[in-house]
Amino acid sequence: MSDELWPAIKVERFLDESPRQYEARRAEIVSIITGFRNGRYEGALAERMEERLIALQDGLLLPVAA
Repeated sequence: MSDELWPAIKVERFLDESPRQYEARRAEIVSIITGFRNGRYEGALAERMEERLIALQDGLLLPVAA
C-alpha cells in the first residue's frame, strides 16, 4: 500500500530522553506501525507488537541499546 493513504507517523520526544534514545524509539515505533499497515502481524504476534508499541509510545519501555 502506498504511504500516501496513511497519515504521517509522529513521535513526540520525552523531556528526559536523549536524542539517541529518541531516534531509536522513534525508529522502532515507525517500524511497528508500518508492519501493522502492511498486514505483517497476526494473532499472538500482533498482540505482542501492539503491547510493545503502546509501551514505547508511553515511555514505559526504551528500545534495546545497540
